[in-house]
Amino acid sequence: MYRFTIVNPQRQHRFACTPAQFLTNLQQTQNFLLASELFAFEMKMPPIADVIDILRRDDETRVRSPVETIKDEEGELTRWVRTAPIEELIDTGGFAMSNFELSRFYEPNNFLHEFQDRIMIPWRTFLSQQGYTWQRCAPYIFISMPGISSTFHADYSHVLAWQVYGEKTFNGFWEPEKYAPIEDVVIRGKAPRSIEVPAHDPKDVLSYKMKPGDVLWNQLLTPHWVVAGIDEPAFSINISHGGVRHRGMFLANEKLLRERWQSYPDEAWVDDLRY
Repeated sequence: MYRFTIVNPQRQHRFACTPAQFLTNLQQTQNFLLASELFAFEMKMPPIADVIDILRRDDETRVRSPVETIKDEEGELTRWVRTAPIEELIDTGGFAMSNFELSRFYEPNNFLHEFQDRIMIPWRTFLSQQGYTWQRCAPYIFISMPGISSTFHADYSHVLAWQVYGEKTFNGFWEPEKYAPIEDVVIRGKAPRSIEVPAHDPKDVLSYKMKPGDVLWNQLLTPHWVVAGIDEPAFSINISHGGVRHRGMFLANEKLLRERWQSYPDEAWVDDLRY
């Protein structure tokens, strides 16, 4: 039995418990949850304060204020996060951090030294066994302090979000094109990104409250925003997928993006070194 917490319970939410359900959901535009019986993400992690302490010392870690749409880029907030006592950071909060270069933590005795063996290799193997191929399958880390929200945005990736610590509410829409038409989002630079969520009907929102161990698939090019719980920091590992095909056929939104890139090749991502 799955144990996901649902926001807006009056509408049926989406789950993938079997490979067939996984494929069916991938061909839609709504975000959905992966049950552990489909694929279990399991790996022991250090306490959240230790992870924050490790990440803040790394040059590739980026810090964002909740009132900014871009990273702080070594500004005052970043300097404080890098130098303040860890207890002060945890108690004060007020920021989010991310790191897109996780291979630097794969060395023996580092906190992700088992990550490839426990998570990435099994996940890629699962996808391959089900007939999927890809051009990008790259992990990264997001940590948000209590109550911090992401921007309202859409990604040029299929993103699998594994909640490791704390809680987050992942918000999208039942009809994403109502709030971000796909013909606009496929144009580089036209995807939405703002601090404020645009005016919307609450009944249109598809929300999942994610607890540790929960896994969500965020559909390519669909607008969303993510809010950390109010009691403790929230830590997730997200896996960015690009160029995803099933038995040679691009997934629905991916097909539209590739058609755009065929007409405007200067907009395409031609490589990615974050494998």
